[in-house]
Amino acid sequence: MLFETRFTNEPETSAAELVWVDRIRAGDVDAFEALYRKYWQPLYAFAFRYVRSKEDAEEVVQDVFFRIWRGRADWVPAGAVRNYVYCAVRNAARDRLERAAVARCWAHVGLGATAAAAAIQSELEAAEVVADRLGIREKTVETQLARGLKFLRERMCPYPGLQRTSAPADGSAMNRWRPTSAAAPRGA
Repeated sequence: MLFETRFTNEPETSAAELVWVDRIRAGDVDAFEALYRKYWQPLYAFAFRYVRSKEDAEEVVQDVFFRIWRGRADWVPAGAVRNYVYCAVRNAARDRLERAAVARCWAHVGLGATAAAAAIQSELEAAEVVADRLGIREKTVETQLARGLKFLRERMCPYPGLQRTSAPADGSAMNRWRPTSAAAPRGA
């Protein structure tokens, strides 16, 4: 008897979905529009549960669809398209919450959000220069910068309305923050 690796609650990627993905990869606007029309409304409600703002939820979903279209030539979702778009929206919503929390912390310290974002961006752009000067890889510098930013985020201000999710004790995964429970708007 063969060992089956697929879980029972995991939807199988149908041949129709594979054709749909192939059409989108080929640049078929109608196929992309069909994907958009099928998933926009439920993804909007899903994103709203995270960001709790109609405008932010719309932007999160639009951004995910924009990234799919922009990278369509290389788009190969692992598994079902539905799972892919929901995971993409979840990750985009979490990233938006994390960026907003960091901006609030910097604003709380006395820097404006724009100045804080510019300072962080200039530090990341300087990673190449630092790596050259120290004779180490750029990725090492970026890792150390990320660790420093994580340290600052954790100690600068509490994240109102956010809770820390569990992370492995070895520090192999970044700490993530998630919103406290909120219901999606009716009819969204």
